[in-house]
Amino acid sequence: MAWISLILLFLLGLSVTTLASMVGLAGGTVISPVLIMGFGLEPRFAIGATVLSVFLAIISASLAYMREGRVDYKLALLFDALDVAGVAVGAYATVVLRPELLALALGVFLLYSGLRNIRRAIWGTGWDGPVTGVERGRTLWTGHIIDREGRCFTYALGPREVVLAVVGSFFSGLVSGMLGLGGGLVDLSLMLMVGIPFEVAVATATFGMLLTRASSIAAHAILGNIRPDVAIPLGVGAFLGGQIGPRLSGRVSPRLLKACLSFLAFFLGLALLLQALRALFIVRPW
Repeated sequence: MAWISLILLFLLGLSVTTLASMVGLAGGTVISPVLIMGFGLEPRFAIGATVLSVFLAIISASLAYMREGRVDYKLALLFDALDVAGVAVGAYATVVLRPELLALALGVFLLYSGLRNIRRAIWGTGWDGPVTGVERGRTLWTGHIIDREGRCFTYALGPREVVLAVVGSFFSGLVSGMLGLGGGLVDLSLMLMVGIPFEVAVATATFGMLLTRASSIAAHAILGNIRPDVAIPLGVGAFLGGQIGPRLSGRVSPRLLKACLSFLAFFLGLALLLQALRALFIVRPW
């Protein structure tokens, strides 16, 4: 591969993961299409390189957020409680079900959470407020984090929110197994919906993605889908981007980041919904 291509791959990994890691995402949904359409790679090689680079970015960003002291490890386990089961069911479902059905459900969820969080981001209400179960005095889960800068984050979950977190973890794994997505956007949207502070939610969702991504690396390596000449420069850029993004996130207005994430969830949900509806109801010739 030419030097210019290696440099472009490095810059692709660096730029996408820098922006994505600022809001707790990995950037795989951007990298993979660019590799296919921009670099002319076969889909299997593009996906293999993306999986490896995204995993490196997640490791890097997780280390950065851990140094910042914003990761709630117990909360990450709660939101990953049924991830592995969801991945297994999702992988099996690709054989017996149309993936458009899950894409439709995911699109509806992202549209709802996007609209809900856009309202909160614009009017600045409800992001860090108490949740319903806590207001009724039925706290099942409490969290208290002081980051490296001395900022204190306190939050609590009631019974309804804990159930939503566990059920949502299965859905997140299902998304990963059936659609090939990392599930980070689902986890992050759920955390924000139940009242987890944005700074803690971003760091914890990033750390939580390690579980669902680790198994994908071995599978693609065994299948021969990882080309070193593509994956190495892309992965180096992604690893560096995973370090830069968390550092920049602390210097950008949380409300701006929340708004960007909410609009991203909304438009991604809309795109998934329209694509799924088109695939489900398109008239095919006999």
